[in-house]
Amino acid sequence: MIATKRTQKSSILLRQYLCDEVTRIIKLRIFNLEYPRGSRLLVESLAQDLKVSMTPVREGLKSLVAEGLIVYDGKSYSVFNPTEKEIADIFNIRRMLERLSAALAARHMEEADLTYLFGMYRRDDVHRYMSEQSELIKVDKIFHAKILEGADNPRLANMLESVEEQCWLIRAWCYAQVFPKWYVERTIEEHLCILNAIKARDEKSAGAAMEQHIANGEERTWEALRNSSMLFPAV
Repeated sequence: MIATKRTQKSSILLRQYLCDEVTRIIKLRIFNLEYPRGSRLLVESLAQDLKVSMTPVREGLKSLVAEGLIVYDGKSYSVFNPTEKEIADIFNIRRMLERLSAALAARHMEEADLTYLFGMYRRDDVHRYMSEQSELIKVDKIFHAKILEGADNPRLANMLESVEEQCWLIRAWCYAQVFPKWYVERTIEEHLCILNAIKARDEKSAGAAMEQHIANGEERTWEALRNSSMLFPAV
């Protein structure tokens, strides 16, 4: 009886591990642009490619549908491929939620977390961000995640996380090349402005600085998207 329960538990853990791994791999490929936007993802083909059964593939795809990175139309799965209006809607939602996140962080964030965030912008690190795009993206994600964590509002976190994943993917489409130096400098300046407002416990200024930062990022992203001559589906 005990052996049977252990076997069942091991089977459940293995299944969860496979689902998590499949989700991670597909997500990584989407962000690496191996699966172009709008491309169909076939369960059987993915299962053969990843050398797993179709069950963890289906569950992995469902997880990514929940994150907004994959669309399911009732028959097939495809990579998120938004219209210009949908992109604008996503940006608008994120801007408002990020503003609230920064304002709440000014009220709740621990000093140790603030010290950690300020520490990411030492001079040597900034030089590295200018030459290694992946490092800047990593720091940018940590910055926004830590502020959201500091906001201490799980409901806000749930609403913002899926929107942020879509924003990161949109940025991945248009920033395949290395960021220009001015982009890195401006991003870091804006991050420090937000952190200084949070450190001063100025909720209004922190929220306003974050909203402006997100708006500036939107403007830069739209410019990059249009310069890339990317075509978007009709509404």
